[in-house]
Amino acid sequence: MEHDAHAEAPPHAVPPPEVATVDDWARDDAEPMSVESGVAAAELTAADSGADAPLAPAPSAAVAAEGVKEIQSSLQSLELKTNVATQEGAHVVEDDVDETKRHLNVVFIGHVDAGKSTTGGQILFLSGQVDDRTIQKYEKEAKDKSRESWYMAYIMDTNEEERVKGKTVEVGRAHFETEHTRFTILDAPGHKSYVPNMISGASQADIGVLVISARKGEFETGYERGGQTREHVLLAKTLGVAKLVVVINKMDEPTVKWSKERYDEIEAKMVPFLKSSGYNVKKDVQFLPISGLVGTNMKTRMDKSICSWWDGPCLFEVLDRIEIPLRDPKGPVRMPIIDKYKDMGTVVMGKIEAGTIREGDSLLIMPNKYVVLDLLRMFVSNCPELRRRM
Repeated sequence: MEHDAHAEAPPHAVPPPEVATVDDWARDDAEPMSVESGVAAAELTAADSGADAPLAPAPSAAVAAEGVKEIQSSLQSLELKTNVATQEGAHVVEDDVDETKRHLNVVFIGHVDAGKSTTGGQILFLSGQVDDRTIQKYEKEAKDKSRESWYMAYIMDTNEEERVKGKTVEVGRAHFETEHTRFTILDAPGHKSYVPNMISGASQADIGVLVISARKGEFETGYERGGQTREHVLLAKTLGVAKLVVVINKMDEPTVKWSKERYDEIEAKMVPFLKSSGYNVKKDVQFLPISGLVGTNMKTRMDKSICSWWDGPCLFEVLDRIEIPLRDPKGPVRMPIIDKYKDMGTVVMGKIEAGTIREGDSLLIMPNKYVVLDLLRMFVSNCPELRRRM
């Protein structure tokens, strides 16, 4: 029955091709077809039918209109993908422009209570990493604890135990930028009980900032045998910190009052010790006076009305123009291991001195020549370039 129904369809169900074409073009809601589209559709029909096959009748205008719609949709989709790719390329170019700045790790070392955390917090405030509202909050918190001068240190010392005792325990980490360099601050503890933590911080550093208190009695305590000033200098040199900035802090103290005699006294005692520790004082060491609490001579040079005898650079200038040997990203991989722990496998920590590593690389651990067959995961801190290579 179905065959008969199909075979004996009413005559008016299938109009002649010419009439159907005229009716379709006469409809108001039909979309016109361009000449190029019609030619393309005819060519596609001829190609599909084969060279030897008889030519098929021309498609109706409705079918051609649907083909035009499909082509227009494909073109819109292609244009959208092109725009997305262009935007992604622009973002990559912007990232490359931002990453033209070099990156350096700076460790703050020195005797306990020399002002390392306060100086680090002041740097973050001056570079715009901390807003005024946060500073006001820390001022109130420090005043409630009768420690009004500690509020800048609270920026780096985030642990409640550190804030109560006024002593850094863990290595604090923060970031700031100057005109040409991106810096990572490593705030090392100064107390002798936390020397292992100081070692872990100094081993990651490219530059060391030795903070010395100019207050009467404090410099002598840190410099005498058993003080952390000497020990930190020796450890920094041993751990590969080649450049050292010696900042004479607390120069605005009532016992000092920006005294040139006090500054020269400290410099005269430190220079022979730095030479004996292996530093080239003329090339690798820079002395300068600052006030970490107030921020004097840190981001901008101080006025002559504050200190008439100093005409040298400020701290930001010194850090920005320090030259260190560049790492070779194409050389053999060298990464001293400074610590390890177990967490779903063995996790090692260290600073890459040369070469580039990626997930899946096979590495060799010396001196035991133990082969790590598959590097499963890397945790990269503040290095977008390595993140892209991963």
